[in-house]
Amino acid sequence: MEQNAMSHFVSFQHRLSERLLVWSLINLVGGVLLQKASSPFWRAFGQQSIGWGAINAALAVFGRWNLQRKAAHSNSIEKTQRDARNLQRILWINTGLDVLYIAGGWKLAHSRRNAKARGHGWGIVLQGAFLFFFDLLHAIWLHAIGLPRTSNSEGGEAK
Repeated sequence: MEQNAMSHFVSFQHRLSERLLVWSLINLVGGVLLQKASSPFWRAFGQQSIGWGAINAALAVFGRWNLQRKAAHSNSIEKTQRDARNLQRILWINTGLDVLYIAGGWKLAHSRRNAKARGHGWGIVLQGAFLFFFDLLHAIWLHAIGLPRTSNSEGGEAK
């Protein structure tokens, strides 16, 4: 991985964390506002927004902190390559998990007649759907900027 690709990767990580933080703030604000709704459906939907928003905010803040910590140390090309491969792997795994969130939310939304359970279910479906596209697009974009690339040190062609 050349120096230019390393800086693209750092920039990519920064933008990914920013986007996740924006989504989490939208969820937190929307979820708090929905707690004032008279409908149990919308209150439950909002509770899901708050929960997912808090988790995503923590992940985004941790990601930015970790990026700043790594930037303070001069990382080797090999370490950056490993970080890029790990991030791409995480994004693909999360894309698969997002499908499970959607399916679980769908099942919850359709297996119960009460409004609260449906609200929780549809809240999970929305979060899973957003995160599916978020993770999928970032995995594709990471691949498109030429990462991860490795040398032929593992005895095979770079993938």
